[in-house]
Amino acid sequence: MTGTVAARPDTEASGAGLSAPVREARARLEPPTVPVPAPRSAEGVVPPPALASSADAPSEELLAEVDDLAAALEAVETAGEDAPTHRVVARIVQLVAQGVPEAGWSAEEGVDVAVLREASDAARGLQERAAKLLARLDTEERPGPAAAIAPLTTTLQVVVVVADLEQFERARH
Repeated sequence: MTGTVAARPDTEASGAGLSAPVREARARLEPPTVPVPAPRSAEGVVPPPALASSADAPSEELLAEVDDLAAALEAVETAGEDAPTHRVVARIVQLVAQGVPEAGWSAEEGVDVAVLREASDAARGLQERAAKLLARLDTEERPGPAAAIAPLTTTLQVVVVVADLEQFERARH
């Protein structure tokens, strides 16, 4: 067999685990509950004290926003042959994890310029969603989940820059 075939990156080994920070933020928003047995007294069972107020609970809308972002990032991570845009985003994440890629990497790997442009747009959309979620978590004073999301916004911003620079490089040639 001849020709160059770009292999699908192993997302765990490549550093393309984009959804992991979002899953961590989700876990920090709604930690698992631990059942506390009802205390007993000489008179019998008494109701347990309220350990957490419902005011501390995240809204269903916030949880849905986190879940939607996680699903979008998981789609990028698990992209197959039918989703070249997502595969390119995952490939850029892999390259960025190894350092700044050399100009022209997309031509060497046979990535079409249109797909590269679409990957830039997709990464930009994901970065905007992550930044919006981060701002909301900050506004609602949820520092744990915000700390999990902050590096993701930076990673996605770098992916956008790398994709844009590669488009410029391809346009030069």
